[in-house]
Amino acid sequence: MPRQKSSAQIHVADGGGGVRQVADLRFEAGEWPIALVVSANEAESWMAHLSAEAEERGWNMSSLTQLDAAENSGTLSVHTANTPSSVTIDIVWERTRGKELRLRARLSGEPLLSLDDARDFINAVSARAHTGKTLRAPRQAYLIYDGLPWRGELWPDDDHRLGPPSKHPDTLLGQQIIIVDAMVEGIGQQGVSANFQRRLHELRVFLSFVLGLNLELSKPERGWVFDINAEGRITDCTLRNVGYAELSPQVEFPRRGCAPPVARRHVTRPGLGPYGIWPDMQEQWVPADIESLWETFLRLPTDKREHLLRAGNAYLIAMSMWPDQRTAYAAFLVVACEALKPTGNRYDWMNVYDVIASLMSPSDARRLRELSVHPQRVRSEHVHRGELVAGELLPMLMQNHFKDPSFDGMLSALSAISRICLIEWLRRAGIYKVVRMLRAKPARAARTNTSARRSGATK
Repeated sequence: MPRQKSSAQIHVADGGGGVRQVADLRFEAGEWPIALVVSANEAESWMAHLSAEAEERGWNMSSLTQLDAAENSGTLSVHTANTPSSVTIDIVWERTRGKELRLRARLSGEPLLSLDDARDFINAVSARAHTGKTLRAPRQAYLIYDGLPWRGELWPDDDHRLGPPSKHPDTLLGQQIIIVDAMVEGIGQQGVSANFQRRLHELRVFLSFVLGLNLELSKPERGWVFDINAEGRITDCTLRNVGYAELSPQVEFPRRGCAPPVARRHVTRPGLGPYGIWPDMQEQWVPADIESLWETFLRLPTDKREHLLRAGNAYLIAMSMWPDQRTAYAAFLVVACEALKPTGNRYDWMNVYDVIASLMSPSDARRLRELSVHPQRVRSEHVHRGELVAGELLPMLMQNHFKDPSFDGMLSALSAISRICLIEWLRRAGIYKVVRMLRAKPARAARTNTSARRSGATK
């Protein structure tokens, strides 16, 4: 799509109680005294450094961008003060996909900034982009899950702390909070925040299969909340703010020892340790080797880490489906296992049983395949035909005396096996010997052969 002048009218706050229009200046001729070509290698980060440099100077920006498959282009306006009459450095830019970044700049507004000052600003951006200048700052977020309370602190490394909240549910089991503190590096405050969000997702993926928890990011939102009186009757229902918040939030990055250490248990690998919740458990525990697992994760090469994150993301999706969409839960557990197979077309033949045989043992894969409900078939029928093996569309009975437990039995085995496979892949840093399971003879072919033999006997 060729470049087109935008017909939209976009306005942003001008700092004086009014608004200013964000103009599309790409097609304006006139004099553009500043021109710059940024190499393709630095083009990706140059814009981030532009925002960071303006941020450090206390300036603000507004922009308008046209995105296209072949090229991107746009207008950036850098305002040097939060006033309607501030000096503005107007920048128009364009970049063919994967090529260098080309830009032009000029001044507009009150002449409180010289052209040399504008050049100095552009040069400062280029200098910090060339040297890769970054900022290191603390960030905090809350992870939420259902289960036993998180009462201790865990330091996977010096830059990350998983700490306890100041509040817990009134009951032992309930909606729990983990406070995540991290020291994060990035290009300016925006880059720090963006990298923190990426690290939060990596932590969620890692903790989900290591601890078996469905961890979600706690976000403040508006929701309907009802009031109940002493008799248990609903007296009112109003739209309120919903979400967890610390009444006295941490201002600085915490120090080690601010809270007692989190509970630990030894786990024999391959394995998960005590599976489920037992009477002697009063708080959430972590395996004793969790730091070494996290260190292995951080040391993975980029392609290996992305490989594990894709598989772990499928596991996160599976966890989010429980318990309402149990067929989808099972299907994505299979996807998570299959995503662990080595890269390359030569391994396309591998299915969930081959992965389990390779990362655990052929006997474990055989026991899962010999169940009356086959995980591989559940995945295929759900993905390709939308089949709901768990009967999600059937009436939900509080007590069904004639329920077939086969699906639940398969789900229990698959839930544990998928976690073990993810952990074993991580422990081996994605390097393992591939084991191929013998394929079972298709039932349809067997019936056809039987029919043929019977037909021949009759003749």
